[in-house]
Amino acid sequence: MMEFPATRQSALQRLDDFLAEAPLYAARRNHVASGHPHVSRLSAAIRHRLITEAEVVEAALQKYPFRVVEKFLQEVLWRGYWKGWLERRPWVWDGYGASDAAVDPEVATACREVAAGRSPSGIMNHFARELLETGYLHNHARMWWASYWIHHCGLPWEFGARHFFRHLLDADPASNTLGWRWVAGRQTRGKTYLATAQNIRKFCAPELLEQAGGVGLDEHVVARAGLADDPTVDDLNGLPELPNEVGLPDPQRRIALILHDEDLCLETGPADSLRPAVVLQFIPEPEPPPSEPRAQWLGQARADAARRAAAHFGCEVRVCRTPEAMTGACVAEGVGSVFLMEPLVGPLRDQLREWPADLLTRGISLGRLRRRWDSVLLPHASRGFFPFWNKVGRMLAKSGVEGLS
Repeated sequence: MMEFPATRQSALQRLDDFLAEAPLYAARRNHVASGHPHVSRLSAAIRHRLITEAEVVEAALQKYPFRVVEKFLQEVLWRGYWKGWLERRPWVWDGYGASDAAVDPEVATACREVAAGRSPSGIMNHFARELLETGYLHNHARMWWASYWIHHCGLPWEFGARHFFRHLLDADPASNTLGWRWVAGRQTRGKTYLATAQNIRKFCAPELLEQAGGVGLDEHVVARAGLADDPTVDDLNGLPELPNEVGLPDPQRRIALILHDEDLCLETGPADSLRPAVVLQFIPEPEPPPSEPRAQWLGQARADAARRAAAHFGCEVRVCRTPEAMTGACVAEGVGSVFLMEPLVGPLRDQLREWPADLLTRGISLGRLRRRWDSVLLPHASRGFFPFWNKVGRMLAKSGVEGLS
C-alpha cells in the first residue's frame, strides 16, 4: 500500500521506517515497481516542510556513515539545488508562467489525450493514470513520461509541466519547471533526455509492464535538444540575506505570524520563539485548482500545521484566502508587525508581491525570515548540481548537519 504522509508525526514515522532501507537506496532507487517500495515516499512532506531536509539528513547521518547514504542525501538535496538555481534566475519562472500563447486545437487535443492515458504506449498510459489517481509518480517514471510527452509526442514542455504541477502532491515550482526544461534540452546546454524501451525494460518491474500492456515506444524517435539559455555568472541575481532568527520584538506592538504551504512547521523554524496575537494561515484559491488527490493531501497537511501552530504559539489560527484578507485581519487585531518565512520564486511569492506595500500604508512592518539551512545551502547552486554537491557534500561529510543548519 502506498502512503504519502500528510502530518508531521506520520512523516517522522515514515522516515524512521525507511532508514532501515536507506543503505540499499543507491542500488534500488531507479527501479520502478508497484507501491514504490524502494523510495521513501516523503517527497510531499519534505517539499512542504512537514519535516525539513535538515531533519532527514540528520537522521540518516546519525544512523549511518556519510558514504553509506550519500546517494540518498544527494536526492534529498536536489530540490534545494533547483530552488537555489531558480532563485538566481527568476526570469526563467516568469517566462514559463507567461507562456500561455494560443495553442493549435489539435495540439490541445493531443495534450488532453496523452494526459488522460490515451496514447499508443501502454506503460505511459499506466503512468498517466497513476498520476491522476494518486498524485504521485516515481522520479524515473516522471523522466520517462516527460520525455514521451516532449520527444515522442511532440507536445510543448510547458503544458506538460503545468499538468504535473496541478497533480503532483510534491509539486514544486523549481524542481518541476527545471526538471521539464532539462528533459526538453532547455536546462543544460547540449543535453536532453530521451526515454527508450531498453531503459524502461531494464528499470520497470516486468509485472508492471505486463499489466500496462507493454512499452509501445517508437524506437526511431530522436530527441532534439532545445536552446539552453543559462546566463553568465555576472548576470545572476544574488540571494538576499534574511534573518535566521527573530530579534526581540517591540513588546508594545502586537504580532501576527503567517503560515503558508511553503513551510508547514513554523514551530521548528526561526519564528519559534514568537508570541503572536494571531497566526494567519494563507490559503489562496489557485487557478487552475489542484487535482483532487493533491487538494486532499494539502487539506490534511494544512490542518495538521494549523493544529501544531495553535498549540505551540498559544493563539488562534485564522485562514485567509487573499492578501487583502490578511491585511484586514492585521488591522482588526491591532497588529504592528508581521513575520513570515520568505517564499522563494514561485506562485506564492507572485501572490504576495504587492502585499508588503499594502501593509506599509497601514503602518505595519513585515519581517522576512529564512531557515539557516537555506541561507547556507542555496547560494552554492550557481551552476550544475555536481559542483554544488562537491561543496555541500564535503560540508556534510565533515561536520554533518551542523555545517548547514
